[in-house]
Amino acid sequence: MEIPYIVNARKDTGLNNSKIAIWLFLASEVMLFGGLFSSYIFLRVFADYPWPERALPVLPGLINTFILIASSVTVVFAWAALKLRKWGMFRANMGFTILCAAVFMVFKAKEYAGKFHHHGSQTADYGWVEGHLKYDKADPTHGNAYKVQADTVNFSLDSTTGNYLATIIEQGGDKLTLADAYIVREIDGDQFTEKVLFAAGTQLTADVLADAKEYFITARTHNQKLRTQLLKDAWTQIRDTSKHPELVGFKDYDSKVKNAAADVHNTLVKKAEANNEFLLENGNMVFNADGAEFTLNTGWGRISNSTIGADTNVSLLDGTVLTGKAGDSSLHYEYVDALDFRHLVMKAEKKTLNVNALIEKSPILNIEGEGGDKIREIWEAHKVWRGFLAEDLKTQKDWLTGEGRVPTEVDLYRVTWHQMVAYGKLKEEMVAANKISADAPLKDAVTAENWMKVKDDHQPSMIYDITGITDAHKENFPKEVTIPRDQVRFDSVFSPKMNNYYAIYFTITGLHGLHVVGGAIVLGYYLFFGRKMFLSNPDWLANRVEVGGLFWHFVDLVWIFVFPIFYLM
Repeated sequence: MEIPYIVNARKDTGLNNSKIAIWLFLASEVMLFGGLFSSYIFLRVFADYPWPERALPVLPGLINTFILIASSVTVVFAWAALKLRKWGMFRANMGFTILCAAVFMVFKAKEYAGKFHHHGSQTADYGWVEGHLKYDKADPTHGNAYKVQADTVNFSLDSTTGNYLATIIEQGGDKLTLADAYIVREIDGDQFTEKVLFAAGTQLTADVLADAKEYFITARTHNQKLRTQLLKDAWTQIRDTSKHPELVGFKDYDSKVKNAAADVHNTLVKKAEANNEFLLENGNMVFNADGAEFTLNTGWGRISNSTIGADTNVSLLDGTVLTGKAGDSSLHYEYVDALDFRHLVMKAEKKTLNVNALIEKSPILNIEGEGGDKIREIWEAHKVWRGFLAEDLKTQKDWLTGEGRVPTEVDLYRVTWHQMVAYGKLKEEMVAANKISADAPLKDAVTAENWMKVKDDHQPSMIYDITGITDAHKENFPKEVTIPRDQVRFDSVFSPKMNNYYAIYFTITGLHGLHVVGGAIVLGYYLFFGRKMFLSNPDWLANRVEVGGLFWHFVDLVWIFVFPIFYLM
């Protein structure tokens, strides 16, 4: 059977089947991305924390915008080439389109990689430190771990995860021994006998837990079946009106009947328990750890108390609980490239507290060591700089009110890595000109005569977007910064876990990236496997490329919205 309107258009609509289908599909796509963009707007408008501003490198995003626009042009040229029956021209333009898709995804992959290696820590007072943790290829936690000297390790048999268990066994070694004998009850004909499956002192292995788990599942299954059978027996008894005349005339769904069935069931269960008909259903095994030291990835669970030496427990996602003394779980930053007190200020203003006093008391400005000294030095220089900025903005009249402008909270309470670099460069220039000594505080470099240099230099530039942070830049950053874990309220790489901004950013750009890859695969199919169709029916291939091109234009259009909303605002 030949399906009509595959190539030729319907007379009433002027469209063929595939074009109608793609428009219906794109309508559903508009609803999808429209909902996501709307969610972003509402969450941003009503955010209860400072929304990240200009958090993404602009130049790669701008380049990707032009890449997609160029690919949208060449996909039209590819369709036109098919209409002109020029296979070579089609191949060249379609090949360029697919190349653009590949380059786009390379830029996007590099951007994602940068986010997943950039770390942020929020202290108990809502201040933020951003930077890069010390990276050690041999350390799977990459410097972000819970450390505990465990006395006991409690495993939940039905949910223990293999990689968690392997790590615990590797780190605990022969110190991990069973605290109490694991006793089981077995069925031997009509008799129920108990025996010791594993004696106290048995060393922990994966096989020990596997055997105990197998018994536990068997026992739980048996007990569930027995309880079900006893419930059936209970209903059989209460339906015997000779034994329960008080239930005559009542339906099964009446509360009196249900309560009677429950009472009989409880009686039968107690009788079965007295006869030891239930198997022992012990779903936990506790092992002594004898103070063994464990280093566990923070993504595996939560620690109850991270103060060094305090009684604590680490609860893993699979139900395993390590109990003992907290070790040094501090976050060790290789370098810090941003300070942010905006959330602290927001919380303080709600409670009408003294903002500047709270900032000075912040754990961030009281970090010990040379890294902490550098943080305090940078903050003092920033306070001097923002004073000059405030005076300068007063001379700039607002077009609406006619009054002088005021610094934003970003200007006042956030120090970016660009500013750190600018302050450092400024001091180098001042020292080279013999205006200040090399050991002078950084704030002495920010004077009324040269503060404008910082105003200009602290803004992100195109070259920074491409090169990123270099070793020369790092010389101006606080290095070897240690933040005690008990002062950390929340920490994360710049992933969806970080906040709503990054959650929606990764959702939208991830979906868009999948659309780019999917569209490139379809267009690549036309390029590499369309020759036979071109020779037999070029209009059919042209129609397919046109439909693929419409999808590609939609992908480009979505990015036209993504770029300004996420990269520029």
